[in-house]
Amino acid sequence: MDPDDASMRPTQMAVSLQWVSLGLILVFLAQVVAALYPVALFKPEWMVRVSDSIRATASLPIMALALIMLANMINKKVLPTSLHLQTIRRISSLVAICFVLLIPLQTYGTLAGIRSQLQQGQTQLRILSSASDKVQKASTEDQLRNAIRTIPGGEELALRPLGAEVETIKPALLERLRETTNRLQTQLSEAQSKAMYSAIPALIRDAVVALGYAIGFGSMGYSQPGQPSPIIRLFKGANSQPRKEQGSTSKPAYNRRAKRSPRWLMRLIGR
Repeated sequence: MDPDDASMRPTQMAVSLQWVSLGLILVFLAQVVAALYPVALFKPEWMVRVSDSIRATASLPIMALALIMLANMINKKVLPTSLHLQTIRRISSLVAICFVLLIPLQTYGTLAGIRSQLQQGQTQLRILSSASDKVQKASTEDQLRNAIRTIPGGEELALRPLGAEVETIKPALLERLRETTNRLQTQLSEAQSKAMYSAIPALIRDAVVALGYAIGFGSMGYSQPGQPSPIIRLFKGANSQPRKEQGSTSKPAYNRRAKRSPRWLMRLIGR
């Protein structure tokens, strides 16, 4: 085997990893940009769509960052260099914070979307309640017809002959409005409960996924050159605490052993 070929293989591998990581980042950016348009800030549907797209493709930049680090370990001359890699790791720490913030954002978007879906039924419920009040206050035929017109689909009914006195029609009409209102209110309550129960598992799953990505990006990030990210320091602190306690409990026994005199010294003193 030619020595030159053997020396070139690590460099070729590092370059290949560099281009693979670049391709993964481009795929991730394309997916996110496609999810951003059309831009509708503060709209629940837009928040949920963007959050889903980021979670679905966030594994690509994590793999790209791992490949970049591996390529830099193989050949430090391959771009990005070690200096650029420190900047990328700092950005990775910021991305980890963004994934933590994604948890309340996607939760708000989902809950706001549920409220938006039920808003049409709640509007119809308010219309029926207002119509019932107008029917209750009607004392003449014209007032009753105007009250009937406020009922959804009651425009045609208001043009028909009443067929009875106003005070005779009002109780039956109010009873029907009350039944319709109660039935619609029950349907809205059941729909809201069903939507919430179906959304809770999805919200928990999305929160766990976002937290996992936050840990992944945070573990690769560095807040300062040569210093681990806060997440790594947090886990190291949690693991080192039991060791410190164990070392403190074993220290007295070590001191007792240190205070014992060696046997040859005791024999010398005895002689």
